[in-house]
Amino acid sequence: MWEMVNNRKILYGENKIEEIPGILKWYGLKKVFFATGNSNPALYERIGKSLESAGIGYFMYNRIKGEPDLHVINNGRDLYLTEGCDCTLAVGGGSVLDAAKAIGMIVTNGGLAEDYQMNGRVATTLPPFFIAVPTTAGTGSEATKVSVVKNNYNGLKKSMYHDTMIADVSILDPLVTVGMPKHLTAATGMDALSHAIESYVSLNATPISEMNGLQSIRLIKRSLEKVCTHPEDVQARGDMLVGSYFGGCAISAGIGIAHIMAQPIGAMYNIPHGDACSIFLPLAMEFNLEKATKKYADIAEALGVAVYRDSVQENALRAIEEVKRIRTSIGAPDSLKPYLSGQRPDFDFMVETVKKTTGHVTCNPRKVDEQVYRQIFNLAL
Repeated sequence: MWEMVNNRKILYGENKIEEIPGILKWYGLKKVFFATGNSNPALYERIGKSLESAGIGYFMYNRIKGEPDLHVINNGRDLYLTEGCDCTLAVGGGSVLDAAKAIGMIVTNGGLAEDYQMNGRVATTLPPFFIAVPTTAGTGSEATKVSVVKNNYNGLKKSMYHDTMIADVSILDPLVTVGMPKHLTAATGMDALSHAIESYVSLNATPISEMNGLQSIRLIKRSLEKVCTHPEDVQARGDMLVGSYFGGCAISAGIGIAHIMAQPIGAMYNIPHGDACSIFLPLAMEFNLEKATKKYADIAEALGVAVYRDSVQENALRAIEEVKRIRTSIGAPDSLKPYLSGQRPDFDFMVETVKKTTGHVTCNPRKVDEQVYRQIFNLAL
């Protein structure tokens, strides 16, 4: 048995952000809680002017300057209510989208973000109407019901999620990603590739998640290196956006040890999530090889490196080597060392941190225990 939650509407194409006011007017909405980062003020101004021209008010919440924490979400909830907003629009990377969906959820359900993140409180009321516009191609947050939040009190990064938190409308406009810096393009691209690969080999994979995962891999393979060398290539930017979206859909099947380790370790050492995924993904693939050989061979085919006369094992190994090659080609990181500032990592604390924040370890093809965490940490150094 399995289930999947999808957006109500997906729009793809150049300048599709121009349809935002019309969508909101159709639903009779009057004032937007406009969540943004701080990386593209010209884009936010353009969208703000289009809302004003349509007679729609908005309050811009531009305090999301990194991965969201409890204070950002709780403060956003207070401002949403004070300003009298009736819908949410998020324009930005995964951090902005994650913050916006969490803010919307607690606006109507009450309480604080930590109640849902750490204390098991469950959403019981539908959040306000929500439009998500990703400006990076990697997190897939526009396709998921998950919000990854850093806890200010214990330093852990842990997800909040509910079926109702998924965006009602996702707008994939490649023009809003043109000009994204290379390091961010590479990092978010490796995050998307991790979603696609880990969900495909997940023990909870479904026919739909597998379909989405393989198509995500195909699109990322043909476009990620291209957008890193030719950042103005709109077609490649579009392929990455759609590939990231499919990867986000695919992770309904759960993620594996690369993400299980990347999320908490990223929080501990301030490693951008995509960089952490880049470091751990090939190591996770090597660890899972004996239990997911046939699926890695399928991935080799999606990556365009399969040799049909060769064995499944040989093609599975080609998939791993191709992921490493792509990582090197785009300049994504392959080691934790640069992030440790010469410190010797506290392996006991690292292992305990991972164990406290993992919710999907049962999806990993091969059984994971404390010794495995230590082994992979050592290989990542």
